[in-house]
Amino acid sequence: MQVRMYLAETLPKALVKAKTELGSDIVILETKNVVNHPDYPGKRMIQATVGFEQEQKKAVRKWVPPTVGSGLRTKKTRTYPGLTSKPKSEKPVLKEKNKADKNTNKFDTLISDILTRKPQDLNKEKNILDEISLLRKEIKELSRKSGLNNKQIEADEKLPEVYRKIEDALKENGIQDDMAYSFIKEAYLLLDGKAIVSEEEIITLIKTEMDYLLKPVNFDRQLKSRKQKVILLLGPTGVGKTTMAMKLAAHPDIYGNKKVTIISTDPYGPSEALKSFSRMSGTQIHEEKDIDQTENMLEKYKSSDVLIVDTPGKSPFAPNQLDKMESFIKRLKPTDIFLVLSVGSDLKDLVLLCANYLLLKPTGIAFTKFDETTQPGKVFSILDVISLPVACFGNGKRIFIDLEKGNPQYMYNRIFKSKTEDE
Repeated sequence: MQVRMYLAETLPKALVKAKTELGSDIVILETKNVVNHPDYPGKRMIQATVGFEQEQKKAVRKWVPPTVGSGLRTKKTRTYPGLTSKPKSEKPVLKEKNKADKNTNKFDTLISDILTRKPQDLNKEKNILDEISLLRKEIKELSRKSGLNNKQIEADEKLPEVYRKIEDALKENGIQDDMAYSFIKEAYLLLDGKAIVSEEEIITLIKTEMDYLLKPVNFDRQLKSRKQKVILLLGPTGVGKTTMAMKLAAHPDIYGNKKVTIISTDPYGPSEALKSFSRMSGTQIHEEKDIDQTENMLEKYKSSDVLIVDTPGKSPFAPNQLDKMESFIKRLKPTDIFLVLSVGSDLKDLVLLCANYLLLKPTGIAFTKFDETTQPGKVFSILDVISLPVACFGNGKRIFIDLEKGNPQYMYNRIFKSKTEDE
């Protein structure tokens, strides 16, 4: 058996590369995360190691990703709901194709042309694989920007019922139409266009894509250092920053086992809830209305393991607000800046807020108020835009209970409710 490695942004994309070159009869030997690969500096990639027989590459029919709506590739002519299968002698043709499909077909042809060159050395092969990776990114971007609405997708594409059912469930839970379709089509391609598959198989592949978007903050690694941690909570009015400060200070797997001081910069002083929390937990509360006294504040609480700075809620669109906060951040020099957002807000507003707050270079994101939304999937639309690791999820006002670390499983349980309850 021969072994070859493929590098891509996600596992499905790595497997698409492998199947495109080697055929469908490959064996997955190992998968692992690769950070700061020389060819992809600053990015987190997935490396898939696959095995194949030496003669397989010549003997096996070249694997080509199935075209949705163009029929299944089967040994016998078979019919499935919503799909038609053509004999091998016939070329499946769609009555109508959207622009994204035309681009994809051209792309598949281009891949075949590239692969027929059969490079003789690793450097040439690497360049070709890089070229494929870049082309796939461009095609995906073109597809995203094409603005296909749900009616157009339904008219142009005929996915089997099992895929449609899960796609509808994704949309009902707040996943945007184009992202839901992207998740489903990726799963369809990786399953070789099979119509008879279990929902669990499809969901497993979708989770892999979601894992790529949702990366948790590694608090264990953060706390290994003995250096004092200064955590700045950033966000608009009413998202629950003060509640989040208390939850972070109390959670046993975050800062609950450390000596924590919460610094309130609210011009109206610490809230009654914050004072009550201090009495119950023993966490120190420091009021600092004048942010110009940053140096004195840090000196006063240098014995604390963690300082959590709760900033006042103000709109980032207010005049000079971002400039003032940027000046404060330069003096405070926080080790981490967590952007706090409420998932109960409108998605467009959240994206605009993120675009503004990104100017302050947050290092992580905390989502709050899951108890106030029926659309938790909008989290993935936000992460698709800002690409920040997730610190935690807030699901209510109970300080010592309603907080989960940024584990993807939390989102799976909310989006695939009945499918994950027994896991």
